[in-house]
Amino acid sequence: MGSKTMQAVVVTPGAPGNLGIAEIAAPTQDSDATLVRTRAVSLNRGEVKRAQVMEAGAQIGWDLAGIVERAAADGSGPPGGARVVGFSPAMQGWAQLVAVKSRQLAVIPEGVSFEDAATLPVAGLTALYGLERCARLLGAKVVVTGARGGVGFFACQLAVNMGARVFAQVRATEHAALFEGIALEQVVTDSTGDGLAELGPFRLVLDGVGGPMLGRLTRCLEDDGQAIAYGVSDTDMTEVAIRELMFTGSGRLEGFHLYRESEIESAGSGLARLMHLAGQRKLRTLISRVDDWSAVGAVATALTQRAYPGKAVLTLP
Repeated sequence: MGSKTMQAVVVTPGAPGNLGIAEIAAPTQDSDATLVRTRAVSLNRGEVKRAQVMEAGAQIGWDLAGIVERAAADGSGPPGGARVVGFSPAMQGWAQLVAVKSRQLAVIPEGVSFEDAATLPVAGLTALYGLERCARLLGAKVVVTGARGGVGFFACQLAVNMGARVFAQVRATEHAALFEGIALEQVVTDSTGDGLAELGPFRLVLDGVGGPMLGRLTRCLEDDGQAIAYGVSDTDMTEVAIRELMFTGSGRLEGFHLYRESEIESAGSGLARLMHLAGQRKLRTLISRVDDWSAVGAVATALTQRAYPGKAVLTLP
């Protein structure tokens, strides 16, 4: 039945990033779960921040890509040997072996690497499901804040694929080069939201910044426009002009959380769609750092310091 132990990234107080690799018990596999041998994982700020407050020894990690070690007993998942990408809601993804519910997995198409696939679960699904909260995007104006980040970079491409006129907000002019080859309406260097406001009104604001910028952009919605907040890189306090929001008619500000959205449509379903686009070269990744997983602490620390755009990936031997 295989090894009874394995190595995994766990919360390690005092280590860089509060993270280290330890020997722990191998996972048990329910009948509707697939056992995956991990080849690559990607980091998200959410889980790295959680590592600072979780108890010592706790496993961590949402995003993973690897090879099916043992198929689900009930036949619900891909066969042994298949290359797969997955989302681990239990945060057990940064490990040599991961038992993942089959509905949280998708097959990786030929030509897409483990490293590229591993960047898609949290960031790609947040971008996809966030955009799909809003109907009638064809030809509509969409603004994506924090566009240099993992979610923002995917959201810009997906919104273009949906036929939207996309405005990407970044804080530094050098980040405009990241979007070369993507048919954006405009890359806007703006740290306050004032420059974006002049370009509205918008049908959709997909926001990962929060703070004053989100408050300003809620004033720039079309009559039935939506502002969807999926993250906070500025501050979690936002002042909203209620009267102006009222005058949009059915315009609204919504919160987004991937756990809830993945209960509406499984992660595997969304990942399959993202994998199709990646396989067709209609969705590209932005990976700024690839390292062996032994460097998890240093990479996590750099991520919290926003040392690079896009995603960081760790590979497993």
